[in-house]
Amino acid sequence: MYKCYKKNIYTIMEYSFKSISEFLDYLDNTPVNTNIWGNSKLASEAKEYNFCKTKSLKDAKELAKYGYNENFERFIELKDKLNRFIKLSSKKSKPFNDYIGYAPDVKAYLEGSPLSMLNKTTPEKKLIDIYFNASYNCETETSQIINRGIITLSIVDILEKLGFTVNLNVFNMAREWNEVHYAVFRLKSTNERANAKKLFFPMCHNSWLRRLVFRLIEETPDITTKWIGEYGIPADEALTRNIIDLKPNDIVISQPSEMGIEGYDIVDDANAMFRYINKYTYEDIELEEIKRLRNNK
Repeated sequence: MYKCYKKNIYTIMEYSFKSISEFLDYLDNTPVNTNIWGNSKLASEAKEYNFCKTKSLKDAKELAKYGYNENFERFIELKDKLNRFIKLSSKKSKPFNDYIGYAPDVKAYLEGSPLSMLNKTTPEKKLIDIYFNASYNCETETSQIINRGIITLSIVDILEKLGFTVNLNVFNMAREWNEVHYAVFRLKSTNERANAKKLFFPMCHNSWLRRLVFRLIEETPDITTKWIGEYGIPADEALTRNIIDLKPNDIVISQPSEMGIEGYDIVDDANAMFRYINKYTYEDIELEEIKRLRNNK
């Protein structure tokens, strides 16, 4: 579940949770690292409602456990609006006559043709991995958080309708100097369709990061005083690819400001996000991270 290791110049503090329930159990049964925080205010408890959209850490845990329904209908409305603006062009396989198949061709049978069954080719499903970093900076507005989540889930829907198998990997990654805090959550299996109800809270609610993940940081045994007050800078795409060792065709969803998401019109934000995904090649991102590694030697 937890391990701390070195990679290049970085010290990685990595968590892996199989479910939200496992994550919440860990938070409930692990003490705060008082060697680091001591008498410092804990952001997971002290932050106000406007910042977290919950009144307390307890409220955030309840929403994560039992589901967040407020604004969900509005979320679905915006998602449907976005999907209407995106045109799909999927090529369906045409049936052909064969010796075996899924249905009889009565006309061919009556004519005495040995090819009296209808068959069709089943295209091989290609796998696409999407890595969604649920972290973002302190200036990020709620509307930016929600729009990013909606657009990501729409991308998953579109790819699945086009015949792709999609892995949606939800994680939080942030850094302070050469230290990286990385927590990954299994919220969607490879052969499971994306459940918007299940993903709404971790992908679209302020308290997932600003209370629950902040609490995880406060409980991390190898955390240092560098994290007090700041709680980390969200990892950009270059660092994400460096830490997780992603393939060139994997899609990374970074913080809203990095992807040009402003939180106003959902279609404008989707266009900005699509431009971002198409613009940055793996080679460009790799060069950014190599430069950072050299500068920190």
